[in-house]
Amino acid sequence: MRSSRRKLFSLVLALCLVLAFLILADLALYPCTFIRNDVHAVVTDRKDLVILGSSNGKMDLDPDVLLAGTGKTGHNLCVGGEYPVDAFYLTKLMLEKNPPEQILFELDPGYFMTEKEPGNNYLLFFHEFPVSLAKLRYFADTLRNCDLRSVLFPAYEYSLSYELPRIRETLRRKLSGDYSIEIFKGKVQEYHENGFIEKYPVQEEQFPAYHGFEFMVNDQVRRNTEYLEKLSGLCGKRGIDFRIAVMPVPQTALDRDPEAYGRAWSYFDDFCAAHQIRLYNFNTEYYDAFSHEAACYVDYDGHMNGESAEEFSGVFGTILREGRG
Repeated sequence: MRSSRRKLFSLVLALCLVLAFLILADLALYPCTFIRNDVHAVVTDRKDLVILGSSNGKMDLDPDVLLAGTGKTGHNLCVGGEYPVDAFYLTKLMLEKNPPEQILFELDPGYFMTEKEPGNNYLLFFHEFPVSLAKLRYFADTLRNCDLRSVLFPAYEYSLSYELPRIRETLRRKLSGDYSIEIFKGKVQEYHENGFIEKYPVQEEQFPAYHGFEFMVNDQVRRNTEYLEKLSGLCGKRGIDFRIAVMPVPQTALDRDPEAYGRAWSYFDDFCAAHQIRLYNFNTEYYDAFSHEAACYVDYDGHMNGESAEEFSGVFGTILREGRG
């Protein structure tokens, strides 16, 4: 009997030591990302408007400019790698902590054609969730597809050669609750406290090569769209004003794949009409509201430079305030 108890005690002790090691390793080696700041901002302080979506929304929409003159507050919770499933659970988290008045979903059709990439993209948002029911459900719904090494050791996907020299600073920021943004300013962009990322101007000859755009309605598109439908329904039940916006794309790209873009616009036009969602597509209905010249962008995907993003946010804000839709 005593032998069995000793074995059980040893097993429990070993598991506790392993758990302690994993927690400490995560604390010391998982980097402080701007997503940490974003999630912290919306769960600790209520925002009137929260913007969800992909990197196009992150770099094209400045919530302060969008809401100028309204007296309202906003935060840009978009980021590259944010799929509809992520937006859905981010919203569930906000509903637990600080429900917004309005959610604007920036829609990039390319995200509906693919699955979430393996690796740290699965943990990108989940890792920053505080303890919550939303986090538990998010885990059950998505992390079963994740690499087990990433689940047990979140820092696995990050370079130790880069993170090891930063341990002291990483620990300091996490243990002191430091959410300052100076570390997120780089050579090509800078992160703003409201979640907007300002991209520095790039000449067209320096754009990454255009890789083409394709859109066909298939099972993958429908699976991703299901979460967009869930997100809309969730907002409706909680009395949150939910709208969708499609960012302008450079004319060069629109001209190269007009049929594919046409299929995408038609599909989401029908989706929004069927679910009574107000859609602002700046490549169709609102095409003339903002320039599609390459000089306004930093690539052919539609990421704007900072000056253009400020201008576009002002234009979009005016459209919203004047009730044009």
